[in-house]
Amino acid sequence: MYRVICFLIVISFIGMGSCKKKATDPDYCGAAWATQISAEVTALSNAATAYSANPTPTTCNAFKTAYQDYLDALKPFSNCDAWTEEQQNELQDEIAAAELEISTLCEQ
Repeated sequence: MYRVICFLIVISFIGMGSCKKKATDPDYCGAAWATQISAEVTALSNAATAYSANPTPTTCNAFKTAYQDYLDALKPFSNCDAWTEEQQNELQDEIAAAELEISTLCEQ
């Protein structure tokens, strides 16, 4: 679980400097990239911390929701024009794998 989260966070920061803007949306993949997902990153970090400190069904569900929100926020960035098709596919594959992992989070 943490491997996927760490990978996605690293990908997000690598991508923030390598994407160029799309003509139809001036903020898409531009300098505001990290800002656009910062709320989701913060929410995911807070939810993971809360679940670690108090592993209850409520904190687990909050963690799952924050994780899915983070992945949903990353999805549009997998279409960045500056990335190769291989890089786009790799991010999409990692997002899909993480989404499958969400269903098994917090199981004992």
